[in-house]
Amino acid sequence: MKKLMVLTFLVLASATLGPAEAKPKPCKRCYCSVSATNVNFGAYDGIAQLAVNSAGNVEVSCGTDTIGDVMSYAIELSGGNKGTKPREMSGSGRYRLEYNLYTDVGHTIIWGDGKGSTATVTDSYTFVTLCCEIRNYTIYGRIDAGQNVAPGFYSDSIVVKVDF
Repeated sequence: MKKLMVLTFLVLASATLGPAEAKPKPCKRCYCSVSATNVNFGAYDGIAQLAVNSAGNVEVSCGTDTIGDVMSYAIELSGGNKGTKPREMSGSGRYRLEYNLYTDVGHTIIWGDGKGSTATVTDSYTFVTLCCEIRNYTIYGRIDAGQNVAPGFYSDSIVVKVDF
């Protein structure tokens, strides 16, 4: 009589993965607020033929209910009275004082709504605490030299929009 031997064995394997790629968790329960300081150029002297630079600030404060959420947003500035090519401040009478707002200190990138030749300022970060992440963004303003305007007060209103 033949004997039958039966052997049962297991096939085992272990697998390892490469470095884990964290999948960002979009911020579902996030909240933000925005504030801005004025860009105040002070006195402009059209006779002096000098450009005038100034700066303002946009502050974005965001929070979440979940640590690890990823916040992403874009900051847009409206065109004001006329648009962004260039913007203009209105004064008394028919005079307008042209200026623009930029994302960079070199005054090369016009800060607008991302359309045409304008750019928005974007940011993205992961929350490591629930409240609050506060970020500041400088608005660089410039009035170009050589504008013939009457003495007086000139102003424009800009709307700041944060799309998150």
